[in-house]
Amino acid sequence: MIKRHSRPALLLALLPLAVALAAPVAARADDGDAKTNDDDPTINQQGFAINKILRVLQTNPDAASDSCINALKEMHQAQTALSKEEGVDAEHNQDIGVARDVLSSEMEDVTNMCGADARTYCRKSAAHPDPKLTAACNALPPEED
Repeated sequence: MIKRHSRPALLLALLPLAVALAAPVAARADDGDAKTNDDDPTINQQGFAINKILRVLQTNPDAASDSCINALKEMHQAQTALSKEEGVDAEHNQDIGVARDVLSSEMEDVTNMCGADARTYCRKSAAHPDPKLTAACNALPPEED
């Protein structure tokens, strides 16, 4: 079980991971703000959504539930596995598709679990607006049905 005092450090440590997930083979667009992933744009899109969620949770790491933290850990493990598969001859590696599917599934879990925590925190914080938090809350991806 993760103790409360370790959550801020864990979330801060996982933010660079989420950024890396957004574009493992990334290139910047001409305007400098959008990343693309030539190998799997779905993972790239999920990474952008996770980054937005983590921006909210960074303002109050205690708002992240244990299920969110665990989902982030699972996502990190899936990212490590994908990185290993990408290190092998990607053109002839049949396992890379499985690794991408697993990572995408883990990222979906992070989006659902951590996204719910971020939205809850945004609703609770609406009475005491902070411009940085308000901007992060407004940038959250839409809730999926």
